[in-house]
Amino acid sequence: MRRHPVYALFRHPDGSWYRLWITHAEPKTERGHPWHVHATYDKTGSIAPVAGTLWYEQPYGMSNWDFDSEAEALAAFRERAEERLKHGYELREGAIPGRESPPPPDT
Repeated sequence: MRRHPVYALFRHPDGSWYRLWITHAEPKTERGHPWHVHATYDKTGSIAPVAGTLWYEQPYGMSNWDFDSEAEALAAFRERAEERLKHGYELREGAIPGRESPPPPDT
């Protein structure tokens, strides 16, 4: 399992947000998958994500994808993260593995 959690919080100028993270779990069945990518989001901007929590430790999101290897999970995470950036979202928390992190936002 990775030593550091893999997660990212994206925000869009219209108020939308998108959280993305990876978890690793021992499969409960022989056909189970040990690696998981999760997403939670609000496209309306009406619900703010709760700050100060370890949200990336949650075992499930609103959407969930299962993988057999860490490499597959990381590739799926990067793909979904890049989609957010292409659609005008800004990375506000966490990082995208294999990509240089942007400077912190102005406060």
